Amino acid sequence: MRISYNWLKEYVDIKESPEDLSDTLMSAGLPTESIEAIGSDKILEVEVTANRPDWLSYIGVAREVAAITGRKLKIPKIEKIKTPDTKEQIKIRVEDRALCPIYTARIIKNVKVGESPSWLKVRLEAMGLRPVNNIVDITNFCLFETGEPMHAFDLDKLSGGEVLVRKAKKGEKIIAIDGVERTLEDSMLVIADSSKPVAIAGVMGGLKTEVNYSTKNILLEAAYFEPISIRRTSRKLSLSSDSSYRFERRIDISNIIHSSDRATGLICQIAGGQAGKLIDIGAKPDKKKPITLNMVKLESVLGHSIPLVKAKKILSDLGLKPKGSSREKLSFEAPYFRYDLKDEVDLIEEVARVYGYNKIRNTIPPVVEQPERLSSDIAILRRVRTALTGLGMDEIITYSLLSKKTIANAALAVEDAVCVANPLSIEQEAMRPSLVPGMLGAVLWNINRKAKDLKLFEIGHIYGKDGSNFTERQYLGLCVTGEISNWAGGSRNYSFFDLKGVVETLFDSLGVKDILFASARDCRFSDASCASIELAEENIGIIGEVDPSVLNDFDIKSPVYTCEIYLDKLYPYISTKRKFEALPKYPSVSRDISIVADKDTSSRKIMSVIRGSAGAVLKDVRLVDRYSGKQIPDGKISLTYRVEYQNPIKTLEEKEVMEAHGKILHALGSELGAKLR
Repeated sequence: MRISYNWLKEYVDIKESPEDLSDTLMSAGLPTESIEAIGSDKILEVEVTANRPDWLSYIGVAREVAAITGRKLKIPKIEKIKTPDTKEQIKIRVEDRALCPIYTARIIKNVKVGESPSWLKVRLEAMGLRPVNNIVDITNFCLFETGEPMHAFDLDKLSGGEVLVRKAKKGEKIIAIDGVERTLEDSMLVIADSSKPVAIAGVMGGLKTEVNYSTKNILLEAAYFEPISIRRTSRKLSLSSDSSYRFERRIDISNIIHSSDRATGLICQIAGGQAGKLIDIGAKPDKKKPITLNMVKLESVLGHSIPLVKAKKILSDLGLKPKGSSREKLSFEAPYFRYDLKDEVDLIEEVARVYGYNKIRNTIPPVVEQPERLSSDIAILRRVRTALTGLGMDEIITYSLLSKKTIANAALAVEDAVCVANPLSIEQEAMRPSLVPGMLGAVLWNINRKAKDLKLFEIGHIYGKDGSNFTERQYLGLCVTGEISNWAGGSRNYSFFDLKGVVETLFDSLGVKDILFASARDCRFSDASCASIELAEENIGIIGEVDPSVLNDFDIKSPVYTCEIYLDKLYPYISTKRKFEALPKYPSVSRDISIVADKDTSSRKIMSVIRGSAGAVLKDVRLVDRYSGKQIPDGKISLTYRVEYQNPIKTLEEKEVMEAHGKILHALGSELGAKLR
């Protein structure tokens, strides 16, 4: 907002230079972007935050300056308006009280519309406005002075002797004062007479009822319009004004009548005319609850002692009404122009801001012992991140909102996704039903920037439907693509088993035992490389090579392997405790078993047979080689398992190892038809 230095001095005694005033406002949270000299005046361009619409008026800024400097605020005095004791000749009707809770209007007859006096022109030109005529200029002047937008209609151009505040009819049109005809929607609020809209409520007046030099009688409007409604109308029509800018940010509901009286007084003084009675329609503002400020809490939060008298003066100067005090507490009622003040901490911030942050000494807060440790979920996620980064993986964070096209490209059902009713863009149409689309997008982004060897992971939520309800679940996503280098200097492409090894290492670091990988089918993954991850006979995730058709839709040329793990199901099985086990006193013995089995026999089943038949001396078993070739019959596969035996209380004898080994071979042959190679 533009602030004229000369104009501002009319409301508060300013002894500082414009540059020093800029520094003062900056310290209070009202930064100045630039200072421009215009004649004998200087214009401060200040940046007003969305929660302080009271700063969009000269009185609001002056109140702030007065509170900071300790000087008196000078609000213009309004003389009582003498009105004739006659019935008003127009009927006001508000059809939508939710969008217009308060509406006031006043007829002013026999005005003389002409040029504005020079002082008024100077004020408006300082704000970057072109003077129009004395009536329009006065409403603009009062908008900047009080922060209340008002509009003057040519009363004689309003047909039917009635003003309606209603929603527009679909397809209804209006030519605004900028000369552009616009088609309205039925969600937009308008001011209308008995036959047509005459203004877009809170945004801009209509051309047909604007005040010009032939106008004799006017209707002065001052109202409160619902901020969200004004913002939507302004955006849909691509039409913004000083009025809509203020209505969008919520005007002071208690300032409406004062502003109307101020404008009426100036009109009668400058343009003559006889003012009628104020027509006031709508509910009165609700009474606000007092907010209590505890001085002990104030000192605790700021780490600095501010006298009670000083705190009371600061809050009073900011426009808060005292509602009682004691030696330790102050009670205030926040004014309607400060709707952002709701709690005690808000008052603490106001006191500190006006008192001056630079006066609050720097202190080191005491080190307080934490009464509780991190929650188990946060501790587990830290361990997951530590384990995966230790394996050379990089964490990514992708958007929770995706386009429907991206979801379909990932071979996911769009109809099962949670769609957004009013998306901000086509890229944010639905909540993600899986982490895979976002990860593939990250892969493509990196590949396009010449980073082709990737090991990524993401912890995030996915969303879905469960009947009429919506679900939100926490998942872990993993992804590898490109080449992996070894210690000898060579390299090879990542494979399904590299990602499977990452998953197994992660589960081992989390203390999760007995994880099984079972063959699975999923349209997102290749049939030859896809497995479900099972724990305690429950599916907790899926791992596999992304199907080439999916990669093609994402324009990715190299193979990509991904995994999704449902963390909410995994949490109960994670053990963060560590139990010490002494190093074995007696050596272990390893034996390899090479067998030829049916190609469709799963490794999980073979290992289960080995564990079930070896007896107590079995310590570990793992697959070390898999081979199929000319020496192996069709439909068969050669598998080599390394079996480790150990007895914790004595050294194993050869006959004990051979006995256990024999039992394993017999069981593999009898149960699975496997033969020793």
